[in-house]
Amino acid sequence: PRCDAESQIYSGRFFAGLSDRDCRRLVAAEKEWSSRRDADLRDYWPREELPHTYMTHHANFPLPEQGYTHWWKMFNARQLLIHAMILRIVSQAHLTQQVVREQALGAIQQYLRNQNGFVFWNPQRDTPEPFFSNPNYAPKLLPVENSFVGQLGRGNWTSTVEGILEGLQWARSPWEVASPEYREQTGESRIELDDNVLPGADVRCSSSSELTFYDDKSFSLVITDPPFGDNIFYSDLANFFYVWLRLPLQTIYPDLFCPPKTPSAQEALAPRLLPEEEATEYYRVRLAACWTEAHRVLKDGGLLAFTFHHSEDAQWAVVLDSLFESGFILEQTYPIASDEMKGVGGQFGAKGTEYDIIHVCRKRLDDPAPVSWPKMRQWVKAELKRLRRLLESYRARELSDADIRVILRGKALEFYSRHFGQVLTAENETMSIRDALLGINQLLDEDTGQPGERPPSVVQPLAYQFLRLFGSRQSLPRNDVSMNLRGTGIVQRELEQRGWIEERGKHVHRVPIRERFEQARKRPRKEMKTEIDQAHFLIGAAMPGSGMNVEAELTKDTWMVRRSVEAVLDWYAKTAVEPEIQSAAKVAGDLLRRSREQNREKIKEEQGLLFDDLYDED
Repeated sequence: PRCDAESQIYSGRFFAGLSDRDCRRLVAAEKEWSSRRDADLRDYWPREELPHTYMTHHANFPLPEQGYTHWWKMFNARQLLIHAMILRIVSQAHLTQQVVREQALGAIQQYLRNQNGFVFWNPQRDTPEPFFSNPNYAPKLLPVENSFVGQLGRGNWTSTVEGILEGLQWARSPWEVASPEYREQTGESRIELDDNVLPGADVRCSSSSELTFYDDKSFSLVITDPPFGDNIFYSDLANFFYVWLRLPLQTIYPDLFCPPKTPSAQEALAPRLLPEEEATEYYRVRLAACWTEAHRVLKDGGLLAFTFHHSEDAQWAVVLDSLFESGFILEQTYPIASDEMKGVGGQFGAKGTEYDIIHVCRKRLDDPAPVSWPKMRQWVKAELKRLRRLLESYRARELSDADIRVILRGKALEFYSRHFGQVLTAENETMSIRDALLGINQLLDEDTGQPGERPPSVVQPLAYQFLRLFGSRQSLPRNDVSMNLRGTGIVQRELEQRGWIEERGKHVHRVPIRERFEQARKRPRKEMKTEIDQAHFLIGAAMPGSGMNVEAELTKDTWMVRRSVEAVLDWYAKTAVEPEIQSAAKVAGDLLRRSREQNREKIKEEQGLLFDDLYDED
């Protein structure tokens, strides 16, 4: 406080250089570790080589090629000495209850994450950033470590123990984070809950595809959180902690902790070393096994609830396909803010996705009845119309357009899930979940705005979604973009790669048409292959002061204007928010139509001359 009062830089703190005393302490730790590692501490540090896994040997950072051949090489001598000493103390402590020892091991697990050669400095938070802030084994050029006995800062022993104690306190007196509205009304940041965790829970460590110790129809509620395709390789990352924790636990739980690494044969993920189709099927089969077992233990009137967090539609489709195949129907979907956006700008965690979808499901009790997609489309359309009126009444207070879209999509998927495997196309073929998602999104698009406000249906899907989201908007929150694109088979990255949008902070901005025009005019016209690129070029050329003759550009044979560009120009002329874009789009559209009419007349003329020549030869 005194340093702050004196306005000292950085509150009086500073980074000290390496002193002789620091060097002597490091040397002393090296010597002590060398003398004790094979003596009293020999049973308290992992000696195994790294197992051959995707994350350690095949990801972007193959560890053995960088010298990390054994687990212990991820730590310096002082860290190894401290970890082994703590593990020895906890293992040998005379405790009346094993549960107390396991709580202490929980603190050790967190301390391992904060004291190793992969911790780095996060300048945005001005604090050390622990291992696995991003889910990989990326070595660090400048690792940092906090003092074991220090009372300040992140990652010391005190702070990791405090986390365990706070968790135990929460179990006795639980609370939830208060909403902004509640905080404003009461000034309280927490809501106390009269619902403490009851003792006597039956905690098991097992595969959720083999719950043989539970009877059929024995649960009213199943809550789970399935892995997200190939996002995170949990077992590969868990080995880092497992090799330490197994040392004191293998004699107590031999079935669980005797193997040298975590089991992964039944892990539900999409292996990146397999071809894409094989990886997807591998993931789908293992997910279906888990859903099927959940179906078996759930009562007929019970609920299954799970979250899914992934920015790629392909993985979401696999989850839904395996879920419906296992006998569940989807009752509701709810968008919620995600806890996976970590760090400034979301540089840690799942990065590109800010929301989760909670799925609430029930068992399908009757066999699916055959139904045509056109018939189901009518049912869905009527239900969406009814629900939209109800949901929009909440928009002003709670729900955004993107939230409403997620909820409506969930309701549409309920119809599909009730008839899963029996929804038939016009060709009498079974409609896949991917096609159903595309059809549902088309219905949602048709249900949004007036007919003249919707993008023209003749454009490509990518162009349609861009116009739908950004045709009349300059920017959207990244979260809204992700929610709106869910189920379309399109992700934000595809729009960015084409130069149509750019992300700044947590908002996605449309690149101005004038800016896109200035970039395009410097490049060969043949590079403009999409209707959006060509329409933006023509609009920019038709703006006052562009210095370009639109009619001359249209007569060049160095590029071919797509047929759908005319519809895009007409749409901009009707819906663009900026008057100059509206006006330029109308001019460009009129000139394009005139150019095409002239070309048609020219072709007719040439064809007539050709026939005249033929008659002359006769």
